[in-house]
Amino acid sequence: MSMNAADPGDASAVDTVFAGSGEMVERCRDFDWASTPLGPVSSWSPSLRTTVSILLESRNPMFLWWGRELVQIYNDAYAPSLGRGDRRARALGAKGQEFWTDIWTTIGPQIEQVMTTGEPTWHEDQYLPIERNGRMEDVWWTYSYSPVRENGVIAGVLVVCQETTTRVRLLTERELLLAAERTAHAEADVARQTLSEVFEQAPVAIAVLDGRELRFTVANARYHQIIGNRDPVGHTLLEVFPDLADSQVEAVLRRVYESGIPFAASDLLVKFDAHATGEAGDHYYDLVYHPLRTGSGAVRGVVAVLTEVTERRAMLLERERLLAEAERACTEAETANRAKSEFLTVMSHELRTPLNAIVGHAQLIELGVYGPVTQEQLSALDRIQRSQRHLLGLINGVLNYAKIDAGAVLYYITDVYVDETLATCEALTAPQARTKQLDFRYVRGDARLTARADAEKMQQILLNLFSNAIKFTDAGGRVTARCTQLGDSRVAIEVADTGRGIPADQLERVFEPFVQIDTKLTRASEGTGLGLSISRELARGMGGELTVRSELGIGSTFTLTLPAT
Repeated sequence: MSMNAADPGDASAVDTVFAGSGEMVERCRDFDWASTPLGPVSSWSPSLRTTVSILLESRNPMFLWWGRELVQIYNDAYAPSLGRGDRRARALGAKGQEFWTDIWTTIGPQIEQVMTTGEPTWHEDQYLPIERNGRMEDVWWTYSYSPVRENGVIAGVLVVCQETTTRVRLLTERELLLAAERTAHAEADVARQTLSEVFEQAPVAIAVLDGRELRFTVANARYHQIIGNRDPVGHTLLEVFPDLADSQVEAVLRRVYESGIPFAASDLLVKFDAHATGEAGDHYYDLVYHPLRTGSGAVRGVVAVLTEVTERRAMLLERERLLAEAERACTEAETANRAKSEFLTVMSHELRTPLNAIVGHAQLIELGVYGPVTQEQLSALDRIQRSQRHLLGLINGVLNYAKIDAGAVLYYITDVYVDETLATCEALTAPQARTKQLDFRYVRGDARLTARADAEKMQQILLNLFSNAIKFTDAGGRVTARCTQLGDSRVAIEVADTGRGIPADQLERVFEPFVQIDTKLTRASEGTGLGLSISRELARGMGGELTVRSELGIGSTFTLTLPAT
């Protein structure tokens, strides 16, 4: 039984004010209004009773705040806005400020304005997030606040409202979609503009031929250029190039259009009047014909992308011709070089035979086999033998160079102790250094240091470097030899002297065969000029190198580098 039913007078007032049916009517009948600032229903003023009756019977969401405590009453249409759970039950008869704690900072001043001034307010799509269904929800409302007067005094505020959350979200989504569409259109415009610029500035010729008749609808500047600066747009293929009728090009384009299968070719020869000069010529192209499809996938045209390579083709042919000529010249040079080497080898052998006979007979005469020999004759025989040895040395040098030049030198690569080889070379050349009164120093290194080399040829190179250093260093000078390890892969052997030095522009020439730098200075030291040339070739044959650095009047340093063990 309702608490209001205890008082028969109040029960009658309840039945009058809360007449009709509905959830909120039933709840209002059962509610203990006497426990609220409004008091029992029998004590309600006519204005309150009338307003509540109108509110409960309305199908529009309505809400009433009454009195200074703003006691709440709402109808069935408003109830869903309070969500599920006990919040809906707590709202009825509650005081506004105590109930709407989540949004009171916004609606409190609005209600106060109406209660104070009596001026109604209108709020459209007002964002008022409320606690609902167990969580804070984003909610939008369109509502009006209207004063309710009693005896000319404002006694309450009537709220006629509509939740517009769905509409606002739809409008927001619509705006977002419209913004996205505008952005997409803008990006599409930029993309089209960019594509147009790329298409127009492309370094290759591009054209679009539409339909079965292959009518030009697009052609970029490069395409105009390669067809004699003509604009083919609006014309068919055969209108622009009548001599392509029944040609391979026309057949391929029609096949791509009909089959939808792309075609690509490199260095394709097309004989036609490309520039409308009245004369057909040979033109070579790298090209791709690709089917252009509609949205449904049907072929509607052909995209032609091509580059004229006629000049490149001519350059390739010329290059091939020059390569062939170079190969012939190289073969001829190799043949001539072999002939030269063979000639030098034969001549060297032929010259050594009479020289050996000369020295043999000179020695027999010197021994008195053919009778007594005077002192003057012995002196002459000594000059003959010295000249023979010198000439034989020259011939041996030429013979060795001929062997290297012909690739006939064999290398026996082993682990060679560098310190031991240098000590041997020092012992062999020290007498020459003492004869010239030179300070000959060998700076000993790590006795365990080894190089990958042919021991005999390594010694031959070093003896040549030592002999040259002694030969071209004046009395009182210094010759120094040392070896060092360069990282993990190389060994360097330096032979330095304080001799005359070599001009900077002549440094590399000292390694050329038959070259002697500044002959007026070196004439006293005769030779063929093959020693350094042979030494460098031997170094390279062992996977090493022979280099020089020098300064006039200061001296020279020759460096032999070889692979380390």
